[in-house]
This record gives sequence, structure tokens and C-alpha cells, in this order.
Amino acid sequence: MLPCRARQRRAAPAAGAGEFVTLLPDVRSAPSILVVDDTPTIRRMAHRLLTEWGFRVFEAESGEEAIEVLETAKGGVQLVIVDVILPLLDGVQVTRRIQERWPGQRTLYMSAHPAEVLAQHGLTELSVPFLAKPFTRDELLTKVSEALARPGSPAQRPPR
Repeated sequence: MLPCRARQRRAAPAAGAGEFVTLLPDVRSAPSILVVDDTPTIRRMAHRLLTEWGFRVFEAESGEEAIEVLETAKGGVQLVIVDVILPLLDGVQVTRRIQERWPGQRTLYMSAHPAEVLAQHGLTELSVPFLAKPFTRDELLTKVSEALARPGSPAQRPPR
């Protein structure tokens, strides 16, 4: 379910310029993704990799900011990628709040921590969509594609 990179095409040479102009992908119909992580490098890397593949990407450094972005987007975000370990509200708490307001919102958890630490933060069932950090471009795109292919439903709620 990745956006087609073929939408990026080269236009004819600009009049008199003698060089090709690269057209940007049409993002109006591209899925929107919100990346929630308190580490700027992770957010920037995910943003860069996802926009290169035609996704519209929003960023938030905290759970509170993620809720604000979702309110502003008015339901226009198809996937929230959220770090499990965040200051104040952790990723599981953020996801619960998101599910209360926007039932069926697709979520992809990510973390660099082992399962024992994740369990302490309420992520006890690792059958939920999960991306281990650090991740490669292919790992990110595969997990995003899988998460977008899943139906958005209340059954995706994290374990309590």
C-alpha cells in the first residue's frame, strides 16, 4: 500500500533551460502518517524516508503534541507511528487516548527497548504492529505498508 514513486516524473525540459525539472509527487491522495518520537533524529529520518516514498508526514515530539496534530488534521491521518517510551505519556497511553477520540486509528509502535521494558509500559502483547529501532528504510516501509493494509478497528487497541 505504498504510494507509487512513479508519480514522480520528469517534465519536459524547461524552455531554454536545457535541463529537466523534477515534479513533486501528488500528495493530495497520499496517506498521511504521524511520527511521534522524542528523539529529533528518529523523527527527521522517518520523515525523510517516508516523504521520499510519497507519504505526507507530520511529526510530534510528545503524546500531547500528537493529540494536537490529530485534532488539527481532523481525522486525516491514516497511521500513527509512536515510540513506546516517551516522557509524560508513554506510547501505549497516547494510543489509548487516540483510540478513545478516534476509534480505529491505525497505530504502529516502535522502540529500541527489549520486551521486558516494553511490558513495563503496558505493551505486553507483541502481536501488535511493531517496528524495532534502529530500523532500515526497507524495514520502515514494510512495517508501514503492513500497518496501512490492516483494517482500522477497535480490535487494534493495545492491551490494558
